[in-house]
Amino acid sequence: MKTLLSAFAVLSLFASMPAQAHYLWSENTAKGNLIYFGGVDENVRESSPGRVDEFANLSAKIQSQSGAITERSLNKTHDGFVSAPAISATESLIGQDLLIPVKDLSAYKLGILKLNFYVRHVQIDHAFPAALDLDAVPTGQPSQLKFTFKGVPLAKFKAKLIAPNGWINEIRTDEAGLLNIATPWRGNYVIEATYFEDVSGEFQGLKYQRIRHRLGLTVVQPKGNKTFTPNYAAHEHAD
Repeated sequence: MKTLLSAFAVLSLFASMPAQAHYLWSENTAKGNLIYFGGVDENVRESSPGRVDEFANLSAKIQSQSGAITERSLNKTHDGFVSAPAISATESLIGQDLLIPVKDLSAYKLGILKLNFYVRHVQIDHAFPAALDLDAVPTGQPSQLKFTFKGVPLAKFKAKLIAPNGWINEIRTDEAGLLNIATPWRGNYVIEATYFEDVSGEFQGLKYQRIRHRLGLTVVQPKGNKTFTPNYAAHEHAD
């Protein structure tokens, strides 16, 4: 896997926190949208062979502001997935993998979980309707996002925001599932959000106690001053 070198490796506020679970996130490049699995806040990008290979059923779509959906193909690379061409400012890339095997995370006091992963890439100043089970979309109001689960607003819901320079902040929605994020610099702001659904069942012959939904949201701020952007370097990371 590759490790992301950050200008602020971890703020002192988070220095004593345990390692966080991985999520999907997207970046716009000249090659297209690149979807990675790992953690911007953990300085990790998983590679193959490795945990990125778990996403054998990752799908991607392009959503218009009206809500219209267009299928998009994905090409796997050694450290993620490519969707080409890159989306425009008035489009949003969405993706999901709902076929990740059941995992026993009892050692982390989480129980036996069915894991669902989602990813969205969107520009902050363009409104979009929710389309994923766990979703967060710009509302059209300045720097405002709305978080929903299956269309229902998530009140007092906590998530994590990572700024383009590695700055980390905990964010929380209001009673209507709304929150305003600070985007003082131009670039990508990545949000990791996790929701546990207390529904038990069976998947691929294995029983689970509840479903963990995890969203990686990339919010692009096209305005403002540039800030230091961390670069990736090839370093092994024990996880």
